[in-house]
Amino acid sequence: MAKFKPYSTEQGELIPTYLSEWVPENHLARLVSDIVDQLDLSAITKKYSDRGEEGYHPALLLKLWFYGYATGVFTSRKIRTALDENIPFRWLCGGDKPDFRTISDFRKNHLEQISGLFQQVLEIAMKLGYVSLGHVSIDGSKVRANASKHKAMSRERMKQELQRLESEIKEALKKAGVEEEQESPVLLPESVNAEVKDRQARLDKIREALSELEARKPEAESDTPEKDQINFTDAESRIMDTKTQGVIQGYNPQIAVDADQHFIVGLQMSNSTSDQQQFEGVLASVAANTGRTPEKVSADAGYFSAANIGAAEAAGVDAYIAAVKEGKRAQNPYDKTNFRYDPETDTYVCPAGKLLELKATQHANNPKKETKWVYECQACCECPFQKDCAKGKSGKRTITRAESDPVREAMRTKVQSDAGKAVYRKRKAIVEPAWGEMKEVQGFRQFHLRGEQKVAGEFVLLALSYNIRKLHSAKNPKPATLYKREKSAQKQKNAA
Repeated sequence: MAKFKPYSTEQGELIPTYLSEWVPENHLARLVSDIVDQLDLSAITKKYSDRGEEGYHPALLLKLWFYGYATGVFTSRKIRTALDENIPFRWLCGGDKPDFRTISDFRKNHLEQISGLFQQVLEIAMKLGYVSLGHVSIDGSKVRANASKHKAMSRERMKQELQRLESEIKEALKKAGVEEEQESPVLLPESVNAEVKDRQARLDKIREALSELEARKPEAESDTPEKDQINFTDAESRIMDTKTQGVIQGYNPQIAVDADQHFIVGLQMSNSTSDQQQFEGVLASVAANTGRTPEKVSADAGYFSAANIGAAEAAGVDAYIAAVKEGKRAQNPYDKTNFRYDPETDTYVCPAGKLLELKATQHANNPKKETKWVYECQACCECPFQKDCAKGKSGKRTITRAESDPVREAMRTKVQSDAGKAVYRKRKAIVEPAWGEMKEVQGFRQFHLRGEQKVAGEFVLLALSYNIRKLHSAKNPKPATLYKREKSAQKQKNAA
């Protein structure tokens, strides 16, 4: 017969225990505590008053939030629960158990100051030699907002709803025998009164949303006014199309990651579905956070534009921005990129060797738009590839060249060179694992605050906790990591 040790859930302990004995020396919670103790918290402490009851120290609450975001605990209620059940959380608060509202209010009231702490944590990493800014990669990822996409409504739909609700209110008042213009208060039946109040509240909310949408994007200035949308829960979030999640209501945060130890050195919040307009802001944030500009920067095709290339050149950064996604050019042999421009003759040469000569000039006298030149081939009628190449009604292939094309062509040639490919090839291994760790390891799949400013503050908190994890990994590398590093160093030594 099997033998088992006896046990009891009511068993007591005669010797008192210290929680510090249960938290190993190399535990992440200890590093969080050490880092917070090094930070300058004067920007937060000066907001406290010397009157009233003593408050919890900001360092205590910061430790709870930093460790929470680093381990996938993102709400004040879950942190409060962890103070009863989780030993590292209990150790961090030193036996205190602040209420969940206290924890929540601290984050809400100090988001702006937490953004400044991100820079301080990054400075610690730089002093330890973990950040060199030799190569930085930029990338964005769409993250769900704290709002449902089903709570969004288009301008056209809102106008229809306003008409419907106004009609239903009139009908309800008419049935009750009340004139709409009647000024004196009228006692309505309870059922009618509730019906009118409900529709009037809905009517006011839609009018407010429509007014906000008009202020943000006037109908007269919009290309698709009837399709412009606003969300009733988080008006500053946007409908976004993603590759893996389908259509979501979300934001498009951006990060810049250093190649050495994969620390986030720059970041920016965006509610735009496009990455192209974010490059310059993220690059500027790197300089703001580190006091330096990176030597090299790489980014995927979503950031490809003459303006971004020019911004990198102006900042003195060696940029590698992909012109097209892999395999796209190979699928279309008659793409513009396969037509060769000859600056001496000011003509294009098509893949079949035919000339495209200048036909027209556009926007030459408009200083607000860049000048464009249109080139047309006269030999398309005799070409066997006409059907595949010339799609227009005229049967002639045209190419439009803009003032900024030489800048884009130079970047395309640079990235497609052997040296450029070697640099750009590292991009995926630098920046994409950072998003993978924040989403999969830390479990951050959705923002918990609303409004672009608050969401931006929460994202700084997430990035800061990610950097703390990187500090912990650098100071306490796993045996497998050490083995890989030694093997790589030996391989480089043998190659030399």
